[in-house]
Amino acid sequence: MAEKTKRTQEEKNEIKKSIRTGLLAAVALAAVVCVIVFYFKTVASRNEPSIIKEDVKDLKSITLSEKSLAMPYVTTGIDKIVYTADSAGGIVFYEFNGTEYAQIAETGTMDVSVPLSGQQIPVKVHYIERDGKFSGFGVFTSASSEDVYIYDFMLVKITNLPAGYEKDGKLLMLANTDIKNVYSINPVWEDAYYISRDGSSVSRFFIENNRTLDINGAMRSDFSRVTDKELSSATGNIPFFSARSYDTLGAATDIYVKTPKGESEAVKGVLDTYAKPTEDGGFIFVRATNGGFEFVKYLNGTQTTVSEFFAQYGEEYIRSGDYILCKEDGRIYTTYDDSVIELPDFKMNPSQFAITSDGKYVVLAGTVTNATDYQIYIYNTQTKKAKTFADSDFSVHYNLFCPTNETVCFYTQSADGYDEKIINLAKIS
Repeated sequence: MAEKTKRTQEEKNEIKKSIRTGLLAAVALAAVVCVIVFYFKTVASRNEPSIIKEDVKDLKSITLSEKSLAMPYVTTGIDKIVYTADSAGGIVFYEFNGTEYAQIAETGTMDVSVPLSGQQIPVKVHYIERDGKFSGFGVFTSASSEDVYIYDFMLVKITNLPAGYEKDGKLLMLANTDIKNVYSINPVWEDAYYISRDGSSVSRFFIENNRTLDINGAMRSDFSRVTDKELSSATGNIPFFSARSYDTLGAATDIYVKTPKGESEAVKGVLDTYAKPTEDGGFIFVRATNGGFEFVKYLNGTQTTVSEFFAQYGEEYIRSGDYILCKEDGRIYTTYDDSVIELPDFKMNPSQFAITSDGKYVVLAGTVTNATDYQIYIYNTQTKKAKTFADSDFSVHYNLFCPTNETVCFYTQSADGYDEKIINLAKIS
C-alpha cells in the first residue's frame, strides 16, 4: 500500500485557490451560455409571428372577394352602392350583392355648370336614384375645358336637400377643388348650391357675403366647408366650418350654424372638421385643450364637455365616424357619451378602424411586428371573441368601411392600381 504524502499548509492553500478559481470560471461560463441562449430565443420570438400570436390566420380564409381596379371604390351615401371616378370624368356605379360589388347601370346624367370665382365650370354628373335617394358624381379636370383657368380639378356631388330645406324640383350640389379629396369616403365640401333637377338653375346654399379671394384669385375655399355628416341633421340646424374671421387661409376653423332663418357663429377654434348633429338641434365637436383634447356638446349657445383626453388627437388617438380609438391600449370611446369598448388581445399599431352600423363588429387595420407586417383585427362585441388575420399584400390599408353589418371593405395599392377586398366578419362568432 502506497504511503500517503503529507502536504504543507502552503500547498493546501494553493490547491483550495485553484479549486475556487475553477468553480468561478465554470459559473461564469454557464452564465454566458444562458445569456446567449436567452438572446437567440428572444430574437427568434420577435421574428416568428406564430410566437407573437399563435392564432393569426391568413386573411384569405375570410375574404369574400378581391378585385384589381384602376380606381378605388368610394361610398355614395346610398346603402350598398359605391362608385369609381377617373380623370376623364368617367363614373361607374357598383352594388354589393352579398359577396362582391357588381357593376350596375346609372339612372341618368346631368350637364351642370358650377359658378365659382367668376368661372362657369362644366361637369357631367352621372347619378343613381334609388328609393327616393339621389346620388350623383362628376369630375372636372383642366383637360375638360380651356375656358376654366383658375381650377385644375373639381369633384361634384348632387344629392337630396337636407331636412328643413326641401324645395320642389331642387337638389343639393356640393363641390370641392382639392384633388386629395377625390378618393375620400368622408370628403370636405367647399361649396354648396341649390340646383334644379334639369341643371338649369343654380343658387348658393350658404351665405357668401364678404367672401374674399385667395392669392390665386379663387374664392377662399375655407369660407363654408361641410361634410355629409353635418348635412344629415334632421332638425334644420346645420353646423358648418369657416375661417372667415381670419385673414390667413387655413389659420383656424370656427363652427357656424345654418338654420332656415339664417347663419350665425357658434364655436371658436375647433380641432377637426367634425360636428355630429344631435336630435335636440345641437351638435358634438372636438377642440384642443392644454393637455390634449375634448369632445363638447353645443346647444343653444351653451357648451358642455362630454369627455376629455390627455393625449394627442390624430396620433395617440384616431377617430372614425363617432368613435375614437386609443392606439396605446385599444380602448374605443364614443364621441357623444361615456360608452367604452375594450379590445381583448390588442397587440398592434392601428392606422384606421371601422365599426359596423349595428355596433357588433370592430375592425382594425395596422401593423404588428414591423413596418410591413400588415394585419386585420376583428372583434365581435356580442360574443367577446377576437381574431387577427395576416394580410400578405404587405401594403397600407385605405378607406376601411362596412358595406353591411357583416362585411368590411378596403383597398391596398399595387403597381397595377388598387386591390379592393371584401372581408366576411360573420366568421368571427
